[in-house]
Amino acid sequence: MLPPVKSTKPSSFTLSFALPDSFSNPSTKTKRTLLAFIGLIAYVAWSLGAWNAILIESGLRPKLRVALLLVGDSLTEKGTNPKSNGWVTLLQHDYTRSANVVPRGLSGYNTRWYLKYAMPVIRGEITSGSYTPALITLWLGANDAALPNGSSSAQHVPVEKYRQNLVQIVREFQILAPNARILLITPPHVDDVARHRRAKKYKGDKEGVIDRTNELTGIYAKVCVETAHKLALPVVDLYSHFNDMPKWRRNNLLEDGLHLNTRGNMLMYDQLLEKIKNEFPDVVRKLERWQLPNFARLVESDPWIPVDSDDTNSSRTLRRD
Repeated sequence: MLPPVKSTKPSSFTLSFALPDSFSNPSTKTKRTLLAFIGLIAYVAWSLGAWNAILIESGLRPKLRVALLLVGDSLTEKGTNPKSNGWVTLLQHDYTRSANVVPRGLSGYNTRWYLKYAMPVIRGEITSGSYTPALITLWLGANDAALPNGSSSAQHVPVEKYRQNLVQIVREFQILAPNARILLITPPHVDDVARHRRAKKYKGDKEGVIDRTNELTGIYAKVCVETAHKLALPVVDLYSHFNDMPKWRRNNLLEDGLHLNTRGNMLMYDQLLEKIKNEFPDVVRKLERWQLPNFARLVESDPWIPVDSDDTNSSRTLRRD
């Protein structure tokens, strides 16, 4: 298993530029220049991916295993915990012979922080050839939906900015990994009673101040669904799925009113696999193809045999082909 990225610092190399003042009121010539510049950047990014493919085909770089890149916050990071039957660990178990499951869940992150700090690191991983994702799950929004006047207001991202950030993250991945499938996931519901109960344990100014609500989270979930439709991408609408259940049942899927418990992880796992099966048959075929053969095939095709099959007492060696 590849460990989650722990560093909160951006990579040492970043590309930045300042636009001339004339771009605030662009002329036709300026517009053409800007479009040409954007086109050049897109071409360079595409070329990096194309060059990587050429290196693989030529044998200069080994062909990598299929990779599933899981982008998210604590709902993804906690999915790596085997004690709670984490949905990520279930994926790793299912595909241990065929794929690398690459969790990049960062507890507490919103879309703004993910773009600023995590994406440069992931960009470096992909462009360096560490892995080439066949599927990317994008599960952010639970922290963006923190109340602007609540106990976790520092995590809040205005809903329209959240929409823009989702689009930007998707666009970056479409350039970095043009052959990857992308799946959006909405934040799940919030158990308001559990979050109120948790808030009573806070100390100082935050005592009794809740951090998020099911109602506001629903607005962000709706934007996530709308963004997926706008970008022609599939989406797992966990928020609606949870809220369609009786309240007692859906609240029984969370450990603290926000994060998934054992039952919640199993539901998430089932929902994700169903969506992958229905939306990405090409990815399913890759996941079903083992990297190395089952030993039963080797028993038939490459068994150990005695050097002298007539002498059962003779020393035995592996047959060399």
